[in-house]
Amino acid sequence: MSRWAGRLPWVAAVLFLAAALAWLWRDAKVRHEAFREYSIYNSSEKGLSIAYRYLESKGRSVAPLARPVARAFLPADGVLLRIRPEADPFKFFDFDMDSKTVPMRPIHAVDGQEEGSYAFTPEEEEWVRNGGRFVLAIDHRYGSLDVGKPGNGAARKVFPLWPGVARLDPPTLRPLKGTTAREGLSLFASPDGPVLSRVRRGKGEIVLCSVPEVFQNGLLGKADHLALLEQLAGTGRAVFFDEYVHGIQTGAGALEILRRWGFGPFLAMIVLIGLVSFWRRRVRVGPEEDDARETRVEAVDFVDSLALLYRRMMPRRHALTLYAKAFEKAVAVQTGLRDAALKARIEEFLPPRRTRPAKGKDLPVQDFDRELELINDAFRRLNDAKRPGSRRSAAAGPRPA
Repeated sequence: MSRWAGRLPWVAAVLFLAAALAWLWRDAKVRHEAFREYSIYNSSEKGLSIAYRYLESKGRSVAPLARPVARAFLPADGVLLRIRPEADPFKFFDFDMDSKTVPMRPIHAVDGQEEGSYAFTPEEEEWVRNGGRFVLAIDHRYGSLDVGKPGNGAARKVFPLWPGVARLDPPTLRPLKGTTAREGLSLFASPDGPVLSRVRRGKGEIVLCSVPEVFQNGLLGKADHLALLEQLAGTGRAVFFDEYVHGIQTGAGALEILRRWGFGPFLAMIVLIGLVSFWRRRVRVGPEEDDARETRVEAVDFVDSLALLYRRMMPRRHALTLYAKAFEKAVAVQTGLRDAALKARIEEFLPPRRTRPAKGKDLPVQDFDRELELINDAFRRLNDAKRPGSRRSAAAGPRPA
């Protein structure tokens, strides 16, 4: 009995863990995929990874779009696939309008009973008018676009466009509603209204779809869904899957911004000049210059010139006096002594001067050379005393002649 009683806490912990995992698995608010539905990075039945890889395998220029169209620099003839966006088109814009502000609207927009903003930003509208193709597939209200209640029946092709696309088999049929939807030409329709339509805008077009499920991994192989994807992608056009509306966002790097501003050739020229300069510096032309030798010669010439200047402008007795004072300062700095102790330490290295000239006369050259040698010898012994292992007694007293 005691054995089972000891295992009860472990059994309770396992049951609690199993109950927690079951609750998390059944909770609808907990996301079980790393990426959202209708994302090209989602490989489940509700993702678009197969659509992306299929177009890529066909040699198409396919790329994800992780920034707004206003900062994307899309090619003029590109194709943008925005499949079931989760965000409102103006969610990331703060117009901060007051009662006196006139909102910006496209010239083709008309007043209607629908609430909500226009489904496309001004930058998206301009890109479409310059030749772009915008494919928007929704299953809920999106700005001025909306869908009706699911109905019965089948989607029929009502306009002879896109050969090879004759039948669609979505799990749910919803009619397109809203101001923008009424401006389009119906391509596929249900008994309740259009399901797939096209709206011309300048050189480009907007394709509206109320059945985004046809692009999912689980339904892409049914009916003519794959053929519809190929027709929407076109031939020779760059295709972009809008991932910005699914929560994936990246910014433009410094090199990309400089390239967009036209600094690409300038940067390439700077790199080329740097390479040429590096190559030029590593190849010697003519005999090698000895910079160290020239530096030494200049230093020696400077010292010789300074010595000649001192010899010409200063008497020999004054030069010896200044030199002796410099030695006294060196001893004071090295030993830290003062007054009588410092004087005694100096006399250990340098004895008092033996010869002093008469007033108004200078030292003879022989006496000057002898006194100068004594001071130089004192400096040498002072430097020897600083070295590790030196003995003070060895430095005491003048060296024998």
